[in-house]
Amino acid sequence: MELALWFIIGALFLLSLVGVVIPVIPDALLIWLAFLIYQFGIDNATLGWTFWVPMTILTLFIIGADMLSNIYFVKKYGGDKWSMMAAVAGILLGPFVLGLFLGPLSIVVGPFVAVFLVQLVRGCGAEKSFRIALGTLLGFLSSTIAKIIIQLIMMIWFFIVVL
Repeated sequence: MELALWFIIGALFLLSLVGVVIPVIPDALLIWLAFLIYQFGIDNATLGWTFWVPMTILTLFIIGADMLSNIYFVKKYGGDKWSMMAAVAGILLGPFVLGLFLGPLSIVVGPFVAVFLVQLVRGCGAEKSFRIALGTLLGFLSSTIAKIIIQLIMMIWFFIVVL
């Protein structure tokens, strides 16, 4: 039974990393689910407050990394609230609209195209629209890297504590 739980924990950790680039997979929630499976299924005493408090803080960093990175880069490259809304729509709709043609790359291309088109329609001109869309792309990529690093820290910390 314990081996099966370890397999589930490992699968949840891997799936959480996939969730960094596929927005419909709740990355941080899966890590917490793995922690809870360990806590209540394998060893009820190992994970104390010195584990849970830092994990809570790191989880808040995961959530914040997404928002702050996107806001920073979109603003830096001249975007506004419309750019941010278009980026979110592109992240959610990109895989459905472009997924057949681009596969996983649609997660990156979708927000870029959505922001570019919204800014063109708003009369920003092609060059400025491209610059704002590029800012959205940089925001997505930087938040992805930050989230992967934070998640790896959480996983390594977990293994240091439990092994």
